[in-house]
Amino acid sequence: MDLPFARVPTPRTPVPDDQVLVTGDISDEWTFSTAHLDAHAREPVNVSYRTTRVREVHCVQGVPLHEVLRRVTLRVDEASKMDRLSFVVVATSQDGFRAVLSWAEVDPEFGSCSALLATRYNGRRLTRPTLVTPRDARSSRYVRDVARIEIHRVGAAVTR
Repeated sequence: MDLPFARVPTPRTPVPDDQVLVTGDISDEWTFSTAHLDAHAREPVNVSYRTTRVREVHCVQGVPLHEVLRRVTLRVDEASKMDRLSFVVVATSQDGFRAVLSWAEVDPEFGSCSALLATRYNGRRLTRPTLVTPRDARSSRYVRDVARIEIHRVGAAVTR
């Protein structure tokens, strides 16, 4: 029986601890290493956010998320107007924590958010990058130890 809504995941070898897998509704999945990302890191920036108890300030260094995703070729429907606006970016940590950003939020042509894949946190080099959203007042969308970045098309809206 063919179930169009069910997909059996392709078995794969686990990604090494210092790498991130980029996958989803894209032409080719690929991995990148934290070391390679760190070699292209921008100048350090200070980020601040509130927690339930205190305001924190940290110095982070890394690469803007949109620069990493420039390599991605979305599987767009050419017949749909601005189809790439139907995609989301899901960053998942090694322990399963996830945060979602819209493609338009990340794309410099639209929202141009300042999301960053940090390779250094307060001067300390990280094993895996941390997704940082510097303009957020809280750190809820910060994803430590990013293991996967998935790009997915959001389903069509339900019409009534």
